[in-house]
Order: sequence, then C-alpha cells, then structure tokens
Amino acid sequence: MNQVQLSDVQIANLTLLLTIRDGILHDRTAACCRFSLDAMQAERLGTMSVQQLMAIVANLGDATLFPPRRDLVSLLDTPLPLVRPLAAVHAPRHVTASSAA
Repeated sequence: MNQVQLSDVQIANLTLLLTIRDGILHDRTAACCRFSLDAMQAERLGTMSVQQLMAIVANLGDATLFPPRRDLVSLLDTPLPLVRPLAAVHAPRHVTASSAA
C-alpha cells in the first residue's frame, strides 16, 4: 500500500485549504473576510473536492499557498505536474485590499 509522507508545509496547506473550503460552503462572505479571499478564489475553492485539494498539495511540494497567493486560482487550475514549477517561478505575494481594488 502506498503512503505519501507530507511535509509540514504541505500539511499546513492542506489544513488551510480544507478549512477554507468548509468555511466557504458554510458562509462564503465570512470565509472571504476571514481568509482574505476574493470572489474568484472563493468560487474555485468552494467547488473543489477533498481529493482535488489533496492532489494539489501533493504536487505543489513545499511552496506555501497562504496568505492567498495572487496566482492561487491559476495554480488550482494548472495540470498537476506543472503546479510545483509554476509556484516556484512566481512570487507568492498575497492579494491585499489595496491591490485588489
């Protein structure tokens, strides 16, 4: 049986993704405020399955997703083998209220 060992960063990413997804499904507005998400990020995360989130985390490696990266939606939509290289070449700057306006 294959077992995947996740790093601390991967566990943090997975925990936050699952928590955010659950928050979006429960109260989208509160989750967006609490986790600094924009509408597109919330929409995409809210539609993802647990298996999809686990696959993203496993393929991303030790790149952090949070605070939410500007390219979070793009990374979520990227073919899995390309997630790690794309995350590595783009700076993980997060979206702030002033830059989102």
